[in-house]
Amino acid sequence: MELSVIILSYNVRPYVWQCIDSVLAATQGIKAEVILVDNASEDGTIELIGEDFPQVKLLPNTENIGFAKAYNQAVNQAQGAYLCILNPDTVVGEDVFKSILKQIKGQDHFGAVGTRFIDGRGCFLPECKRVVPTPLGSLRKLLGLGGQKGVYYQDDLGPEQQGPVSILAGAFLFLKKSDYRSIGGLDEHYFMFGEDIDFSYKLLKKGKTNYYFGQQTILHYKGESTQKNRRYLERFYGAMVHFYKTHFSDSAVKVFAVSVLAQMLIWWRSFWPKGNDQIVNTPDVVVWVSQGTAPSDFLAGWLRKKALSINDVDFRRQTPEVLLKSALKNALVVFDRSSLSYGQIIELMAQGSLHGQAFRIWHQDKSLLIGSDSSDAQGEALILGSE
Repeated sequence: MELSVIILSYNVRPYVWQCIDSVLAATQGIKAEVILVDNASEDGTIELIGEDFPQVKLLPNTENIGFAKAYNQAVNQAQGAYLCILNPDTVVGEDVFKSILKQIKGQDHFGAVGTRFIDGRGCFLPECKRVVPTPLGSLRKLLGLGGQKGVYYQDDLGPEQQGPVSILAGAFLFLKKSDYRSIGGLDEHYFMFGEDIDFSYKLLKKGKTNYYFGQQTILHYKGESTQKNRRYLERFYGAMVHFYKTHFSDSAVKVFAVSVLAQMLIWWRSFWPKGNDQIVNTPDVVVWVSQGTAPSDFLAGWLRKKALSINDVDFRRQTPEVLLKSALKNALVVFDRSSLSYGQIIELMAQGSLHGQAFRIWHQDKSLLIGSDSSDAQGEALILGSE
């Protein structure tokens, strides 16, 4: 077996369905397996995936054991020489795995490999390539002080460039299984958050080179299974403190300062008013993008009336080539997955971000309309009926 793609899910059924659909398209021609480890979802994830994708290996847990422990559990059963650790709210293009394998096979110096990330609006996510966060850098960031360039993100490498980086994001980590095991896998002290930073840093200390391929792009909606409540804050800041205590014990005073400030921020942010998670925006035009397939009357009617709350919205049909040239602004772009590849969709989204477009992907076979208008808010996944 050449590759094991491991996906972790927790109550994100529509997103993980789309993620697996894209992974299966991307593993065509590769000796690969797909493993879904589920942390006790209550939304029927296991039943849906088992029915629609019988080729996927399912590892259902009876409780939420966290990110690191669940991924380690799956790696222990993985058969591939290479691993791809993947978040459930991601979408990959058809050639991403083949391209990475072609470049790193036989190159023993590679540690983990990452790609360019875009969010549901097609906007670049800078956290896909980061520097090693130091206690002093985190103190400056937490305090909101100036001079943040190069403190968190690796800004010296452009989004579409490639080269060595220090830290990669755990939403997509590609590496040899032997390297994963050589550092003991993901540190299970991290329930969620921080395990990718710790993992990347341990690979560096092992003498490996983590690498960023900016020519390959994946879609990462972000935060679909995370509610930003007090528990979220405790885990987020707690992971930061644990990382520094593990790797920067010689900076005890700075680590202590980070710990105190983190506790203060947990307390303070717990009282912040909770905003509306849904981003409401009425586009000026709806664009159906397909290679010839017309939207059903029901979908077209729903887009006009339900999603937009207006009846006279301009509704257009375009091919991908025409959309790239039209540069429509304030448009809701709906992609027909039945006639477009995931690679095409991701490319069009990245281009559309320049014009402030919003996006949805339509899966005719599931009557599923899915997308996200902000990387800081939960997205929209709707199962549309026929009436």
